[in-house]
Amino acid sequence: MRSDHPWGTNPAGITPEQSFIARSQPAANRGPGDGKTASVASTGMSTPQPTSAPPGGATGGRRLVRLGSVAGVGIFVAPSWLFILAFVTLTYGDFLHQLVDGSSETAGYALALAFGLIIGASIVLHELGHTLVSLLVGVRVKRIVVFLLVGVSELDGEPRRPRDEFAIAAAGPLTSFVLAAVCWLLSLLAPDGSAPAVLLLMTAWSNLTIAVFNALPGLPLDGGRLLQAAVWRISHNRLTGIRIGAQAGRVLAGLLTLGVLFGGAAVRRSNADSFTFTVLGLMVAGFLWFGAGQSLRSAELADRTGQLHLSQLIRPAVYLPGPTPVSEALRYAGQLRATGIVVIDSDGRSRAIVDESQVAGLRSDQRPWTSVADVARPLQPGLILREDLPGEQVLAAVRRLPANEYLVIGSDGVSRGVLAASDLARALGLRFRTN
Repeated sequence: MRSDHPWGTNPAGITPEQSFIARSQPAANRGPGDGKTASVASTGMSTPQPTSAPPGGATGGRRLVRLGSVAGVGIFVAPSWLFILAFVTLTYGDFLHQLVDGSSETAGYALALAFGLIIGASIVLHELGHTLVSLLVGVRVKRIVVFLLVGVSELDGEPRRPRDEFAIAAAGPLTSFVLAAVCWLLSLLAPDGSAPAVLLLMTAWSNLTIAVFNALPGLPLDGGRLLQAAVWRISHNRLTGIRIGAQAGRVLAGLLTLGVLFGGAAVRRSNADSFTFTVLGLMVAGFLWFGAGQSLRSAELADRTGQLHLSQLIRPAVYLPGPTPVSEALRYAGQLRATGIVVIDSDGRSRAIVDESQVAGLRSDQRPWTSVADVARPLQPGLILREDLPGEQVLAAVRRLPANEYLVIGSDGVSRGVLAASDLARALGLRFRTN
């Protein structure tokens, strides 16, 4: 509990004649950690048990086109991938026109379009390698999303063992290596200079590039996850593996940036397209840099969430009828050193929770004429959390229904106090915005 009173007042006392106090419980909850629970009002509502984060994932759920599903996992493509498809078509159209025997200019661009689609399919197959192995080791996959030149398999949870992490990470590059080998062998069977031979050979090289690039030892690439798994196995600490993998990813981003800049300067006079490739190279370097940072932040959040104990964040609360003036409620809460106010009905059931931000927005002359019911949010299942809820489920519940305060109950259904979203954000190292 914070030493300052979050409701903006700390009154000295209250008279017993104030009848609204007699209808409330005789004492507020004790602070966390003292092993005591005071007599409080029953909520009279069931408690939700969310098991996962809300849908959408890191890439969001808007403007995605569903292509289908494999093993129950949806495959989506973002509109940004069309930019890459157009870029590949325009870049390789004339090249394929000259490379394929007897092809017209139009046919060259048609082949370039087909090559762009093949690259997209290769990325999907790469991600399916991750997905199928994830399912084999018991890690569910929400969906696969392809955007720009990147594919993402959104896992619903984390591997529990280093070897599972290693297997999932290795599956993608291994799939791309196999595709490269198969396409190269098939290209040998096609006539030299024919469209099938050229496309198969280019597909082989593309998948080889995808495999090698993803195998580089730095997060968020697959190679970074291989490094992470190895360090995790040696150190017995997953977070240590992620930290080393993230730093390696940033080193790779820096080296790629230097290579792109110096390489672009070296060929600028002889290659009119060097500027375009420099921009793309810097985009990839930026992806590596920010992806490494995001991997580290996500891991640290998961680590803090796993160590979260809701009982340590509970604010003591007072339980008052709806007509109670805000000024009187604050005086009573201050006397009992409570930092939460719950609105109860005539039967003593918790029905609403007072919003701290709304109380803070009242002028002092408004508080005697404003009831606590006027500044409270009615309770609904998403605003009630069980005291023994794991940290991951607490975070998922808060994301599912954002609010400033939540009512916390014990396994017996009796209220333990109030969870302030600001306290939860502070404990997890997150920024808090008033809802």
